[in-house]
Amino acid sequence: MSGGKSVAAACSRPSILCLQFLPRQFCEWKSGGATEGQLRHLELEYLPTAPSQGRGFDIMDFYSLNLAVFVAGNGYLLYRQYQRQQDEVVEELKQEASGAGYGSDGEAEHQGSLLGTDTKAAARQFQLDYFPVYALAMAADWLQGPHIYAIYKYEKNIPEKVVAALYAAGFVSGAISASFAGELADRYGRRLACLTYCVTYILTCLTMLSDNLFILFVGRFAGGISTTLLYSVFEAWLITEYHQRGLSQSKLKLGAIFGNMTTISSVVAILSGIIGDILVNFLGGRVWPFMASAACSAAAIMLILKSWKENYGGLQNSQSSSLADVKSGIQAILANARVVALGLTVTFFEGSMYLFVFFWSAALKSARTKAGSTEELPFGLIFSSFMCSMMAGSAFFSLYTKTHTKETTSLILMIAVLTVSGCLSGAILLEQEQLLFWALCMIEACIGAYFPSMSFLKSEVVEDSTRGRDGHRNMVFMTCAALLLASFFIIKRSFPA
Repeated sequence: MSGGKSVAAACSRPSILCLQFLPRQFCEWKSGGATEGQLRHLELEYLPTAPSQGRGFDIMDFYSLNLAVFVAGNGYLLYRQYQRQQDEVVEELKQEASGAGYGSDGEAEHQGSLLGTDTKAAARQFQLDYFPVYALAMAADWLQGPHIYAIYKYEKNIPEKVVAALYAAGFVSGAISASFAGELADRYGRRLACLTYCVTYILTCLTMLSDNLFILFVGRFAGGISTTLLYSVFEAWLITEYHQRGLSQSKLKLGAIFGNMTTISSVVAILSGIIGDILVNFLGGRVWPFMASAACSAAAIMLILKSWKENYGGLQNSQSSSLADVKSGIQAILANARVVALGLTVTFFEGSMYLFVFFWSAALKSARTKAGSTEELPFGLIFSSFMCSMMAGSAFFSLYTKTHTKETTSLILMIAVLTVSGCLSGAILLEQEQLLFWALCMIEACIGAYFPSMSFLKSEVVEDSTRGRDGHRNMVFMTCAALLLASFFIIKRSFPA
């Protein structure tokens, strides 16, 4: 390898090598006409951490191997789910065959078989109506989420203090909208609220085409409202529609639906991350994931208008004031200890989850620095591993939904909460990067089991007539946790140690 020429030759394909193997500074020097001596100096400086020395491949192999194991494990769990569903179909066919011979009893069994067939078709249609819309709504969120900070900071060159203020604007709008959005959804319709989510998300994405700071703040306010709606009104519409279609008597249980929702969200997150990076790399610019997000929202609007019916809470024909509604809602919560317990669990668990989302990368980076390594973490592989872990947790939950009751589901929820508490505590003591990574994956697996468990318990405890309002109250507390975190970053940036 002679002088700087070999490195300069290697940089002739900057889309591959400059971004993956060579330092950004080298690529800038080459394009700026640096001397051969400068290139040689940078090449020698880079050699100790180059992938050819084997060190980079070691850590990449660790994360790649873990991802492969997680994918294989999820494949096995999904196969088990499919196998169980096939066993249930065979059992149903046997029951239908045994009732094929008519007498008076046989006639009744035949009528029951026809009813079961109709219920099965209704359950299948219900899933076809809901899951595609839910997948598109989640894709709209996951596509643009990873690129918000980068487009503000690196493409629009917005100062970090202003970026923090933009994030805080989204949190504030989420908290403000949480105080009334649920009531409006119950009064004017959950389907309309879901359409509102799609429209506000399209608005949020389109504001990214502008460099005007006021327009960007409007976009973040709209984004906060969208997030509030996404994590409440879709579930409220689902549960009420499930009961209105009479699916409680079918083989399709709410617990299985919630488990499938978490699995779909995890798969969509992985695919969205990949598609988002492809759009950025091939179309040039981080605005394209936002345009794809807007397209997903538009597609969701068309499906909702085509296949969803409107449903309401108990406020549709009510003439009571908002203050009276809030008062009655608080009284209903305090009168039911189980609702209070669920509300506190949501507040503490999902508030902690906000902190986890912000700090996991810093924790892994700190562990790597303590080990004396300066290499960048493979965030794409790590994120995919987290999503696979989350999917495994939801798949584990779905495998046991056949026997789920409030008691068994609450047991799963308690195990998940205790495990997350232990892993977060253990993360303080773990200094080795690999062990810390596994602890974080365990947290994600518990999150995967938490969401369907919590949704199932809320479906059993919270009345359909007030579901939208109660879901949004939880958002207030989670937003407060996020605002505290944002204030931490603002203070840290304003008053450096």
